[in-house]
Amino acid sequence: MDDPGDAYRAQSRNSPLALLGVIGALLLVLLLISLPSQGTRTVAGIPLAAPETAKDTKPNAAVPPQSSAAPTAKPALETNQLLTPGMSLPATTCRLPGFGKSADQLKAYYQAMIDCLDSAWKPVLAQAHAPFESPTLVVDDNPTSTCGTPSSEIAVAFYCPRDETIFMPRGRVIDSMGSNQGSHIMVLAHEYGHHVQLLSGINQGLGQKMRGMAEDSPEYLELTRRMELQADCFSGMFISTVTGRGSISKTLGTAAGTSFRSSVTDKTHGTVKHQIQWGNAGVKNNNTSACNTWLAPAGDVS
Repeated sequence: MDDPGDAYRAQSRNSPLALLGVIGALLLVLLLISLPSQGTRTVAGIPLAAPETAKDTKPNAAVPPQSSAAPTAKPALETNQLLTPGMSLPATTCRLPGFGKSADQLKAYYQAMIDCLDSAWKPVLAQAHAPFESPTLVVDDNPTSTCGTPSSEIAVAFYCPRDETIFMPRGRVIDSMGSNQGSHIMVLAHEYGHHVQLLSGINQGLGQKMRGMAEDSPEYLELTRRMELQADCFSGMFISTVTGRGSISKTLGTAAGTSFRSSVTDKTHGTVKHQIQWGNAGVKNNNTSACNTWLAPAGDVS
């Protein structure tokens, strides 16, 4: 899903099932620097094929939203309206409560950040003629989702498109990120980026394109990297537009923006060079077209 102190490390999962619809539950396990002197810890994201039936649902499986979920835009990748040149996030001021490690403090901090993410992304999605609905937030130590519930060894944070929910289990994120607010901001913005991909129809477009592909095939893995690198870019856009305003000082924003440097090379998330490249593309350009990983040469998403 996928930071000062962040590294992305995906673990491969094979499934005999064909992909149904969306691949939206993109999972982010983070190894972060909780303090500069403490070194790095790890991060991973795992997109999986959707199960054929509800009884086959597996932890972290990417599944299409339920019929009761909010409508999404027309499925599309490189020609998605969200990626039209000129669409940028507006200057956004985040008013955040003091950061704390208790469940109540962490939930309040994350919810305020999601409110800020909503303010930044809602007008852009409207401009792209995409529907909007804020994601649900869960910080429970033992979360359950209709996409399945990964163990702490597999995931620290994850997004379930069926529930339209970002899961940031308190014990897991504190163990991984400590009090490093820059890392928390980057990770939550990355997970929210997957929610944007769902609402805009990018997720569904990818699901259609990946249908029938073997999960360990070069084509499938390249598409997965394009999805994850785009979420990095969307995260960078948000960091850019909130830095130096309200509760996010220039120092804190810079720390969040440089977090991509701690990533690790992975076949589903890309090389360290490309994770930095796409994260920085969002920070420097604040334009959705700069995040169109679907048009990028294969050499830029390796």
